[in-house]
Amino acid sequence: MKKVSGALKNYIVDAILLIALGVVMILWPQSSLKILFTWIGNGFLVMGLIKCVLFFAKKEKKDRRAVDLIVGILQIIVGVLAIVFADFLALHFPVIAAVLLGYGAILMLFRALKLRNGKKGAFTVSLVLGVATLVLAAIVFACSAYFPGLMMQFTGAALIVEGLSLLIVMAQKEG
Repeated sequence: MKKVSGALKNYIVDAILLIALGVVMILWPQSSLKILFTWIGNGFLVMGLIKCVLFFAKKEKKDRRAVDLIVGILQIIVGVLAIVFADFLALHFPVIAAVLLGYGAILMLFRALKLRNGKKGAFTVSLVLGVATLVLAAIVFACSAYFPGLMMQFTGAALIVEGLSLLIVMAQKEG
C-alpha cells in the first residue's frame, strides 16, 4: 500500500471541507452566515495551530518546510479575522466568495494545462471543472445583490465543483 504524503492529505481534507461547505450552502442558504464564519474561523485557527505545532515538532530541520509554517500562520490569521469580522463577512460573502472562487478557477485551469500532456481524461475533466467554477463565480459576482439566496446556492455548487476538481487533480498526481 502506498504511503499518502502530508501535502496530499492536506489537499484531501481541503477538498472534503469545500464539498461539505458547498452542500451546507445549497441545503441551508438562508442560515446565519455569522455562525458559519465563526465555525470557519475556528476551523482555520485549529488547522493553523496544528500545522505550526507539527512544523516545530519535526526533529530534523531537513524535514521542516518553511511553506508549512507560513501556511499555518496564514491559517491562524484567516481564522482570527473570520471570527472577529463574521458580521462583515456574512454581509459581503457572495462577492468575497465569487472573487476567491474565480481565483481558484484560474488555478484549476493552470493545473489542467499542466495535465494536458499526460492523461487526456484528467485534462478534460480539470478543464471542464475549472471553466464551470469560473462561470459560477462570475454569476455569483454579477447577481449577488439581486438574488442573495440563490447566489448562496450557486456559491455552494461552485465550492463542490472546486473540491471535486481538487480531488481529481490530486488523484491524477498520485496515480
